[in-house]
Amino acid sequence: MVKGGFLQTLKESVLIEKPKLNAQLTFDKKLLMDIFLLMIGGACTSLQGAVNGSMSIHINGGFSSWLSFAIGSVVLFVFFMIDTRGGRSINWKNSFKTAPWWCWLGGIPGAAFVLFITLFIPYRGAAVVSGITICAQM
Repeated sequence: MVKGGFLQTLKESVLIEKPKLNAQLTFDKKLLMDIFLLMIGGACTSLQGAVNGSMSIHINGGFSSWLSFAIGSVVLFVFFMIDTRGGRSINWKNSFKTAPWWCWLGGIPGAAFVLFITLFIPYRGAAVVSGITICAQM
């Protein structure tokens, strides 16, 4: 285990900047905000399954998965535009040169996840599907 124990490991896992050597763990505002936002993200994962499963009952499963991704893409595009000042803060040429080919395929597993939970929750139930997906992540 990392020197400093669980809390030090937790803090290092949520920091974007490089941790300082021999830094003492303090519950600063950034750490608390990171934990809060990650908890919201975890809750959204559970909520997404229930909402997508319900949508799949009323609309075709494949279309409801696509619709979920389309709405999410709009939200992510707005965040991207704000975060990168309209894409100007990204060195696009360097990004395409240095990134491995497979990193551009990251949306495929996400799409598979949304599709599968949308298709299986209506007849397997949110608890079973969520439990299996959590176990599969370990």
